[in-house]
Amino acid sequence: MGYKVKRSLPKVLRRRGISPVISTVILTSILLTIVGVTIFYATSLIDANRQQMEFESSKDMLVYAATALEQVALGTGGSRYVRFSLSTTGIDFISNAFGELSVKIGNTEILRDRETSAIVITGGPLVTSTFRMLRPEIERSPRSEVNRLIVGAGEPLAIVYQNFSGGALAVLRTTRVRVNYLGIFKIYEKGETKKYNYFAVFYINLTFGELGGSGNIPVVFRNKGITTKEYVFDENSITITVKLDGREEQQTYVGDPTADGSVVIVRVAQVEAATRG
Repeated sequence: MGYKVKRSLPKVLRRRGISPVISTVILTSILLTIVGVTIFYATSLIDANRQQMEFESSKDMLVYAATALEQVALGTGGSRYVRFSLSTTGIDFISNAFGELSVKIGNTEILRDRETSAIVITGGPLVTSTFRMLRPEIERSPRSEVNRLIVGAGEPLAIVYQNFSGGALAVLRTTRVRVNYLGIFKIYEKGETKKYNYFAVFYINLTFGELGGSGNIPVVFRNKGITTKEYVFDENSITITVKLDGREEQQTYVGDPTADGSVVIVRVAQVEAATRG
């Protein structure tokens, strides 16, 4: 009795011979896809870390720049520079960033800055940021610190903060006035001695010189001069009002009640920031 082979057997065998090839192709495709996705996310993660680290470094340099700016303006004078290394971050010098600032004592205007400026560091596209005060470094009510227009002795005139607005950024600005009470002094006036309370008002007018460059950029701060004006008032106290971009802050400073009046010395430091020359 003979053994008959079914005609469908060769077809089945052919099917079984192709199946391992298809499985290999599918497995290889899946493996390549996984490797590609892993490489993509690993590259993105490395790039994000690099951008974040550069942004953090640039923020630190901006805080240092604020300190250098104040030293040039109100301390040592002359010039100082801070070098920024920019690859994924950027730096912008913005004139008239916050509008016009005006300062009055009573009805007398003692100061006006028509174009308040700012230096802004922008992070790369993968950098995230939340609001935080960097100079002064405070944790309590940091947003109110940005909006302060009048500060006292020992408080910085140049502030730095970070935020997120279409991207991570850090801002250096000098839109505040410092008021100090210097004490009471005797002055010989018209044949008699009078006593006056003395107050000092300080302000930094930040302007920009020649700008440009890429990569390693030195930002140079130069003291272009300090203007000093003196105002005499009959009152023993002064009420100072500062306005900026629709906001207003007012404070009253009381001196010695036995004085014959008050003298206010207004000192404005003209500081120029430039990257060339």
